[in-house]
Amino acid sequence: MDATQPLSAAQPARFAGRYEIVRRIGDVVEVIDRQPWLRCWSCGTTANEVGELFCTSCGASLDDRHYRGQISAEEPTGLALVGTVLDPEAREILPELWDRVEDGDATLTLAADTGRAPVTPPLTDLDALYVGRGLARLLRGLHSEGLILGPLEPVDVELTAALRPRLRDTPGLARLTQPEQIAGDLRDLAALLEALTVTPRRTRRLEEDQAEDANTLPVLEATLRELRTGAITDATALETQIEALITERIHPIPLRTHVGAKTDKGMVRELDEDSLFYTELRIARKAAPQTWNLYIVADGMGGHSAGEVASDLAIRGAYAVVQNAYLAPTIDGDLPDDEARLKDIVRQAVLRANEYVLREAQSRGNDMGTTLTMALMAGDRAIVGNIGDSRTYLYRDGALQRISKDHSLVQRLVDLGQIGPDDVYTHPQRNAVLRSLGDRAEIQVDVFSVRIKPGDALLLCSDGQWEMTHDPEMAAIIAANPDPQAACEALITAANKAGGDDNITSILVKFEAYS
Repeated sequence: MDATQPLSAAQPARFAGRYEIVRRIGDVVEVIDRQPWLRCWSCGTTANEVGELFCTSCGASLDDRHYRGQISAEEPTGLALVGTVLDPEAREILPELWDRVEDGDATLTLAADTGRAPVTPPLTDLDALYVGRGLARLLRGLHSEGLILGPLEPVDVELTAALRPRLRDTPGLARLTQPEQIAGDLRDLAALLEALTVTPRRTRRLEEDQAEDANTLPVLEATLRELRTGAITDATALETQIEALITERIHPIPLRTHVGAKTDKGMVRELDEDSLFYTELRIARKAAPQTWNLYIVADGMGGHSAGEVASDLAIRGAYAVVQNAYLAPTIDGDLPDDEARLKDIVRQAVLRANEYVLREAQSRGNDMGTTLTMALMAGDRAIVGNIGDSRTYLYRDGALQRISKDHSLVQRLVDLGQIGPDDVYTHPQRNAVLRSLGDRAEIQVDVFSVRIKPGDALLLCSDGQWEMTHDPEMAAIIAANPDPQAACEALITAANKAGGDDNITSILVKFEAYS
């Protein structure tokens, strides 16, 4: 249809002869562009002929393009004010405008269709921090130009591929008339971030590591509290605080390590079916050191030519994932070490270890299997993966705290309250493992996170160690042996003196500040 052709009585009214209003609530509208050939929504060309259904430059379909917008007749608010903002950083976060047209005394302002969906709560803490940082920058720019943002809903926010927020709408954008409106903007931002991070209340099944995470307060909680109580009074201070949280989150603090490791067949078994592995990597670039460490203990099951093969294969599979999917690309691309990525790598590593063991067991036609506990570290962040009853402990202030949780019958009985914690050492079925590598194709992996401090230590060990030398004795041995290798040898000696009923393996890592 010719753009200059008058509308017939059967045609619906259009704003400025172009945009058909299909929905209106107050001054908020949804329109259809009935002359989409005037400018291609995809490539922006204006060279299409009248009535074209497909762009002659990029091939995009031009028919039936919908846009969200706002009609204003008096003092502009919302989208109508976006075009007046001068700050370039603020404009990068505010909605991208598609068109602004006048029809009599009214003005129609339309937001561009980015093709991105709004964010879906709950966001991870890190994604919420990225949103908070961007919106704090936006508030800083708006307030300097005498504008307020007003309240937003999660549906008003997108997150780009570069992890920057972009608003889809600004229903509360208005002129700043009272100083207290600045504090109101900060409280509104706190409400939005809370809505983005709080898990909806609905009945659902949680994986074990998700349940562990659910008991941890979000890293944003302290900042939100300060916003709600008025302790943070301007957007610049908020931006600085959130930037510090992001830096702390994705740039781990490097630590120096001292490692001891030893494995022993014990006093009863003829063969040592345990395996251990550790590797440590340090890089100094851009005047900043970075450290990554990987520690693994695997306790093989299945007897001669099976258990020792299973534990070895498990370590190979786990290391392959950490090296190829994490260490190499992280070092080559200088990627951030955020916790969610580390957890995903550990989970993938254990799953790959299971594939290695299961494939070999099926090819041999036997029931080989292995437990596995591993700790992947980026600086002071330790992510522990566990399946079976090999354990990872945190040694802090002279005491051992168990990080991993046994997948064993006796641990299940403890959880149910049918036996006491000390009964796991003497129960007749204490060797019954409920979850192991090589048992089945689909396995559930426990993943835990812990922040390490200088002076701490990590102890990874097979059940042949912790069953023979209970936690208080192991803590005393570690305290009495500053050298971690001497401590590992003392731990295994103590286990053998207590009977050495099983293979015994320990890795002890002590940490100090990287000066």
